[in-house]
Amino acid sequence: MGILPKQVAAIIPENARQSVKRSLQGFFQSGLTKVSGGKSNAMLWSYGHFELTPFTIFQGFSQGKNLLPNLYGGKHSIWEDPELRGIIPIQDFKVQKDLLRRLKKEKTLPPETQLQIKVNTNFKETIIGCSRTSGKKNRVWLTPDFIKSALELHEMGIAHSVEAYQNGILVGGVIGLAINGYFTSLSLFHTVDNASKIAFYYLLVKLKDDGFALHLSGAANSWFTQYGMVNVEKEEYRINLMKAVATPAKFTATIPQLSF
Repeated sequence: MGILPKQVAAIIPENARQSVKRSLQGFFQSGLTKVSGGKSNAMLWSYGHFELTPFTIFQGFSQGKNLLPNLYGGKHSIWEDPELRGIIPIQDFKVQKDLLRRLKKEKTLPPETQLQIKVNTNFKETIIGCSRTSGKKNRVWLTPDFIKSALELHEMGIAHSVEAYQNGILVGGVIGLAINGYFTSLSLFHTVDNASKIAFYYLLVKLKDDGFALHLSGAANSWFTQYGMVNVEKEEYRINLMKAVATPAKFTATIPQLSF
């Protein structure tokens, strides 16, 4: 038995030794695997062992990291620094013809079926709605710890929501973080067809109106390509991120007025 196993064995209670050993083995194996991939991977691995708090979430996203679903459960978060990022151009986003038709049609619908867009009116229910969307990925990623921290970030004016209502009932929305001129979309949901797409379109217009410089829209090659998302390599993304974070911008309470 080597020195480290002897030291561990000396301080672990007899009845817990095997389970704790397995946990430690997994911990060190995970760490060594990450560390062997270089400094960047080692930092991501160590960062994932901090408790999710408003500060760690703010710090992670402001440094350009992505928070991933922990499909294995547990308290540890998983961060990544991918080679490609999906960016929706602030000044040159796109809208598909069917969504454009739906937006134009919205004005002609009976009041009880029209969607009303609001900003930061009910962030709590919007993020809870996002956590209830179908699929294990969202349910695991938007954990109670993350939601608690996001609510605190919302109170600080960092986390925001654009919401869609029908007959006074929340039926869709999108949440994200704003750090000066940088905005990252985190999640969206809908219970009525097209509600999340319409809320997201309003978000795109809003980011342009409010003078934002960079919009991270999720993984490269995701469904956000319909909004004109482009892939940006890591180094270019980091440069754009630094410029955006240094750009004064504020996510206002103003609801965008569509021009068509």
